[in-house]
Amino acid sequence: MSDSIVPPHTRTIVELGMGDGRVLEALALKDPETVYIGIDIDRQQCEQAKSRIKLQNVFIVSGSFEDVVSKFPDESIDGFIAVLPDPAFIDEKKEQSWSPFYKTVHAKLKKPGALRLVTEITDDLLQPVSDGTFDLWSIWLVNVFRSLGFVVADMREGSPEEFSSRCLDQFRADTARIRLLTLDLAKA
Repeated sequence: MSDSIVPPHTRTIVELGMGDGRVLEALALKDPETVYIGIDIDRQQCEQAKSRIKLQNVFIVSGSFEDVVSKFPDESIDGFIAVLPDPAFIDEKKEQSWSPFYKTVHAKLKKPGALRLVTEITDDLLQPVSDGTFDLWSIWLVNVFRSLGFVVADMREGSPEEFSSRCLDQFRADTARIRLLTLDLAKA
């Protein structure tokens, strides 16, 4: 990122895989003093978000968030948001491929900074997810992020009410088969 986009004294929040930009827009409307940067690889989604969101404190970047995030200086970002990341960036079977990216996110966070992760677990056969399965998965996820240097500031089932997107709204309608987890992970 160019140093000219975000002055060093400004609070900066980055959304990874911003999709339609609704989360980013809602947050930016409530907090005009913070700079919000949305990153998405889907150029069409970015163009639609740019044409809809006319806020001075919102910047939309089309590209791979791995590439964009790597360009931020270390300890320069106040917070990252990842809502329903692609399985390639959270799936248990692919942990070795995605965990280095979140290590980079950790390095880019200021002290104290935070990553808010909203993710889901589903059953492979689309059956209801049991409490035991949900608990084991949640513990595994917490342990992975702790191993990357994060501290769990908060953990709760569900997603923040103020977050809205097409997928979140759809998933909230099927809470037995699609169980959401919100993790607030801090840089100590």
